[in-house]
Amino acid sequence: MGQRKFRADRCPGCGLHQERCVCASRPTIDLATRVVFVQHNRERHKPTNTARLARSILSGAELTHYGAREPPMDTSPLDHEERDYLVLFPRDDATILSPETCPIVPGRTRTLVVLDGTWHQCSRMTRRVPRVMDMRCVALPEGAPSEWGIRTPPRPGALSTFEAVARALAVLHGDEAVAPMLEWFRALTAQLWEMRGGAPVGDEDDDGDEA
Repeated sequence: MGQRKFRADRCPGCGLHQERCVCASRPTIDLATRVVFVQHNRERHKPTNTARLARSILSGAELTHYGAREPPMDTSPLDHEERDYLVLFPRDDATILSPETCPIVPGRTRTLVVLDGTWHQCSRMTRRVPRVMDMRCVALPEGAPSEWGIRTPPRPGALSTFEAVARALAVLHGDEAVAPMLEWFRALTAQLWEMRGGAPVGDEDDDGDEA
């Protein structure tokens, strides 16, 4: 009988092997813009998912799941009358995100709704998820290519969920506001590449909101 291959324990926070864990250096970002992640149920247990990493950094970020039969989707994070919701996805009718096109309204909380799943899942979610389907869509302006590379992108210019939300918040609050977030993500990505032997492996699906 062959020997069972040893598999190192992973940190439940950052997903790296315990000896490579970067959770101690993880920053906390608290901005006036709040974030709600709507995650496709098939994405929730994937080790290469980056929405959970972004949520662990963003103060007040919320998460709800779509696509499971039971339990039903919790729509309460999407149903606050005092919030101005903006769905981050480049639908045909999307507005380019900027402080001018999406200003903070006095007495209301600007809230980004970030869809997390494959490109096709997210596209369907903009048309099918309760509350989301009636919200205004915004798209990112053109920018630098993705630095993630762990999962196979569906098209040129696609970003991981983490990068998409970080770039959106940089547009709204400035690069300095999210610099610690991106610095930590790059450190985690470098450790992940080393953990995998330094060679691209790709994943069977693309990751998250490809804005």
